[in-house]
Amino acid sequence: MKFVDQWLYGKVRDMWDNREKYDQYLANKDYQESRAMKMAIGQAAQLERGIPEGQGTIRFELSSAVGGRILNVRRYDDRKDSHEAQTYVIPSGEDVGARVAKIINLELIK
Repeated sequence: MKFVDQWLYGKVRDMWDNREKYDQYLANKDYQESRAMKMAIGQAAQLERGIPEGQGTIRFELSSAVGGRILNVRRYDDRKDSHEAQTYVIPSGEDVGARVAKIINLELIK
C-alpha cells in the first residue's frame, strides 16, 4: 500500500508543480471535444433537413395494413413553401401497381 501512496503523491506533486502544462492540455482537450460536439450537432441538423426539394416534387410511401395497403402521397409547393399530404387506401385483392399508377397520374394532374 505504501507503494501506491508514494506513486499517487508523486503524480499529484508533479501535477501541482507543472499545472500550467496540465491546464493547457485540459483546455485543448475541452476545445477539441466541444468542436467535435458542434460538428456532430451540425451534421444532425443537415440530416434532419434532408435534401432540398425541387419544383413539383411528389413523394409517396406505400405501407401494408390489415385488409389492404395505405398509400401516403406528399407534395411540396415551393411558391407557398407548404406541404400537402393525401392518404389513399388500396383494398386487398386489387392490383396494387395499377392502382398506384392511377393515383400518381391523378396527383400529377392536380
